[in-house]
Amino acid sequence: MNIRFIIAMLAAKISKFLLKLIGKNATYLPGLIALKLDKNFLGGLSKPETLICVTGTNGKTTTSNMITDILRDNGYSVTNNGFGSNVQAGVATALLADATLTGKPKNKVAVIEVDERSSILVYKYITPDYLVATNITRDSMKRNAHAEFITFIVNSALPSTTKVFLNGDDLISSFFGKENTDRTYYGLDCEIPEREESAGVKDIVYCPICGGKLNADYIRYNHIGRYRCSECDFVSPERAYTVTAIDRENKTVTLTHNGENHILPLVNDNIVNVYNLCAVSGFLHKFGLSFEQIAASLKKTAIVKSRFDTEKIGDYSITMQLSKGQNPIATSRSINYIASIEAESKAMLFMCDDIEEKAESACWIYDCDYAPLASDNIKQVIFAGRRCKDHLLRALLAGVDESKIAICEDPADGAGLIDTSCRNVYILYQLYLVNEAKKAKAFIEKKAREEIK
Repeated sequence: MNIRFIIAMLAAKISKFLLKLIGKNATYLPGLIALKLDKNFLGGLSKPETLICVTGTNGKTTTSNMITDILRDNGYSVTNNGFGSNVQAGVATALLADATLTGKPKNKVAVIEVDERSSILVYKYITPDYLVATNITRDSMKRNAHAEFITFIVNSALPSTTKVFLNGDDLISSFFGKENTDRTYYGLDCEIPEREESAGVKDIVYCPICGGKLNADYIRYNHIGRYRCSECDFVSPERAYTVTAIDRENKTVTLTHNGENHILPLVNDNIVNVYNLCAVSGFLHKFGLSFEQIAASLKKTAIVKSRFDTEKIGDYSITMQLSKGQNPIATSRSINYIASIEAESKAMLFMCDDIEEKAESACWIYDCDYAPLASDNIKQVIFAGRRCKDHLLRALLAGVDESKIAICEDPADGAGLIDTSCRNVYILYQLYLVNEAKKAKAFIEKKAREEIK
């Protein structure tokens, strides 16, 4: 065996142990060390019998974690990078964590979340048996440029033998692996919007085949919807798995496959998470689980609390919801979801500036849809972060009443501005501000418990 690989493995294993010893997650650094010592480290690792990769702009962490949880619940031994470290070093860390010192896998299945841009660095060394794609929308301009660039990267890297499971309502990610023969599509066929066109930005407006103008049967958000070309016979692909009904009262969805309906638990009713649920359930059925097995496991499944968490204390409801920084579509969907919840007297603490970026572009803020913040039942909006004045301006341009907006440059100060007469508090935060979000939640919890006393 390559001595360089053995040294890299030992160094990575030791670093992982030491990081765990001091209470760190160790999801990135061990893999980075291994790759520094052996740039071909991923290629030296033996792969599990089945490798499932999950990619997409939004929803890949939720989707990969749900797939992992359900497989484990049904007796599979699974390797997973569940904390969302999805670049090359994170993938290496996940695989080496469940490998012997000689690089042999301990588990038979790996479910690996892969950053879209990192595809070219990951698929060079590992060949996924399956690729599950959630969607492709505009993301950080500095990192990901634009959707066409990301599609090019994924298609340049993806092996032709991989079986692809794609969102048939997304004309961008549905073209992943266009040369791959095993292709399956999923989507939603319920709660169809009344409008043919949606407000806001779109990431595809021309036919991917002939370049003609696309006509939309409907658009759910951004460009996610159903289309037909005005100049050729192109239409959105037929879907093998579709959610045909959402029962919010009983917290179930109806998933239709081959003309048969299957009732499954609704984990979260945000439309983005309904797509994630459809992707997870459809893929696992294709993988070999029965709908009965999937339904039973979904009853035990919840979206990881670092992504979404709600707690009720007295008459307070406190919700934490992840919203990716510099991602206008994810942020817009988070705002829209909170505005759509039937509850009076809502306050929103908005902490979505990327503290890791020293030269963050503010362009993404102006691609966001802030109009739902003007809803009458949202009584207060607090923008906390160094871009708070940009968020304030964007909200004013969207018609939000300035009298209900507060701003502060330090995210840690945001909680103190919350009007606690608002009994429904929503904390939107980007991933690197999870600790500040938890502190804000604890602040409101303390206020709620003081009132109970």
